[in-house]
Amino acid sequence: MLQYLQISFRGVTTMDLDALFILLQPWLRPFLAFVFFTFLRYFYRAVLLRVLHRFNSKTSFEYGEDLLNAFEKPVHFFLFIFAIYAALNCSPLTFIADHPSIDQLLRSFFIICFIWGLYNLSDTTHGIAMKVLLKAGVEFDLALSNVVSTTLRILLIILGFVMIAKEWNYDITGFIASLSIGSLAVALAAKDSLANVFGSLVIIIDKPFVIGDWISANGIEGTVEKITFRSTCLRTFPQELVYIPNSLLSNTAITNFSKREKRRLDFVLGLTYDTTYQQMEKFVGRLREYLMHHDGVYDDGITVNFQDFGGSSLDIRIICYTKASAYASFMDVRQQINIDIMKMLEEENLGCAFPSTSVYFETPLVQKQAAPPTDAPKTEVQA
Repeated sequence: MLQYLQISFRGVTTMDLDALFILLQPWLRPFLAFVFFTFLRYFYRAVLLRVLHRFNSKTSFEYGEDLLNAFEKPVHFFLFIFAIYAALNCSPLTFIADHPSIDQLLRSFFIICFIWGLYNLSDTTHGIAMKVLLKAGVEFDLALSNVVSTTLRILLIILGFVMIAKEWNYDITGFIASLSIGSLAVALAAKDSLANVFGSLVIIIDKPFVIGDWISANGIEGTVEKITFRSTCLRTFPQELVYIPNSLLSNTAITNFSKREKRRLDFVLGLTYDTTYQQMEKFVGRLREYLMHHDGVYDDGITVNFQDFGGSSLDIRIICYTKASAYASFMDVRQQINIDIMKMLEEENLGCAFPSTSVYFETPLVQKQAAPPTDAPKTEVQA
């Protein structure tokens, strides 16, 4: 009987397995720690977030959905970092586990994830920062909300940079002192960019237009889609996007078509020259009375007069102001007025003139009569 029984399985003995187990035993705890926090990440995203969303929908907490959406990815990322940190702390590599930089790295990543969540909260799509400011009595339109959101994000990035630098024991007083010299250099180098920033502030404070207005500026006409620190985005009628620098907009004339409360309707109606003066007086009075009682036309500012003896028509000048300010509504009112004018013309047996020219000859024209056709000459063919 053998003293030591050795059982081989594919060339690996039990002694080899024992040696391998002894070798891997110190790494069992870090492996289990990493697996545990990896499972915790999955549980957080697959189960805990769904439970919190359902709980928030039942309690109707005003800021709950914004908080969950803003910190969803930062928390998920931090759990991954913490899984690596836990595995390193349990590992047999003491020179890494006991190094002070490991704790500093963990705190730095915590700051990054926390600033990341606040960065998401400052976005206008989440709206929690805007809601807090509105409850404080500060009202914003969409353009100002974008600028405030961008400002908050810049401040959060600077705050995160300062906190991480302080965590790694860097002296930031020299950095802050150098900003006075650096800011002067940046101001000289970025003069045009700063002009655009101040131009955006002028636009937001003065409010010559807001997002959604139809404007014309610097020879460009379109609808305002976005106002940023640098430029204003216009969507032209051919559906092109045009970015105009704010410094240019703040120093040019701007026509805001959306701010007008009424539209001017001005056109000339030409009648034929066979119209009698009795018909002209009756038609002009009837048309004026019609416009004064039209629901889509203001009573004041109505002008209907026989204006000129045109080259080929008797011209009636019609001026009025419609109550419709939107283009589609204005065109509907204009169409109805044109149709009613056509009805009145038919009822009064009147006709609209069109440009024509009459040519007179001092001497009568002599028309030459065509000669009657003659028979073709016959030719005899001799056999």
